[in-house]
Amino acid sequence: MSTEERLLKLEEFASDVREHTRSVREYTKILTEMVRRHDERLDEHDLSFRETDRALAALTDAQIRTEETINRLASKIDRLADGRSGGA
Repeated sequence: MSTEERLLKLEEFASDVREHTRSVREYTKILTEMVRRHDERLDEHDLSFRETDRALAALTDAQIRTEETINRLASKIDRLADGRSGGA
């Protein structure tokens, strides 16, 4: 193989390397953007889960308070009913 042929092959190889380097850079940009968007979505989901947890905690607390109120009212009704039947 002559020097000119070797030089031509080396230039072709260098051109291929440059093209591959451009491709790798482009793929890196795409992957970086995908990871950034993925992280943003995870952050949004975390926020939604925290808001849901707070809402569930508030609903649970309200349910507990409602049950306590119903139990107190039932006790008062029972005392009233006992007082009326005992006095009659």
